[in-house]
Amino acid sequence: MSKIGYAFATEDKSYLSKQLESLGKYGCDRIVLETVTGKGATHPELDEAIETMEQGDALIVHELICLGKSVIQLADFLAELDEKEIKLVVLNRAAELQEMDEELYTTMIRRIAGMEKTIIRERTSRGLEEARKQGRIGGRPRISEETIEKIQFLYKNNKYTLRQIAEECNISLGTAYKYTQSK
Repeated sequence: MSKIGYAFATEDKSYLSKQLESLGKYGCDRIVLETVTGKGATHPELDEAIETMEQGDALIVHELICLGKSVIQLADFLAELDEKEIKLVVLNRAAELQEMDEELYTTMIRRIAGMEKTIIRERTSRGLEEARKQGRIGGRPRISEETIEKIQFLYKNNKYTLRQIAEECNISLGTAYKYTQSK
């Protein structure tokens, strides 16, 4: 069983030092440092580390925030670790959670993520319903029959390319393609 530590580089050098110190004290066999920052939700070093880990290995982090994931992303990540039978060890947890075992801790995170998904889904449904009541309809705006006929005429007579048709009719390239393929 290998203990792989994971830390991420931040602008705050003292926090990076705190992570590395914590992982060193735990006795990690290897520490992976994420240096890619500002690239959204990508974590290439973490992904590569997980790829090389085997069943029974442990991923060690100073705090959950070090993974750089939202609660929902974290739940998906935990499921991936479970599937590979890799244990996640979080060294620095709130005092109230220190005594909780790792399995119970990760189960709690998954349940919170499930609640968050449900709340987001419910808010979205309510917002869409409210918009419909006010007469607003989502999606792309419909185009007129005249525009459709113009698209098809320009395409059939080989006078314009799809890009030119899109510009001429003030539509997207995808819409131009859609209406040139339909009859």
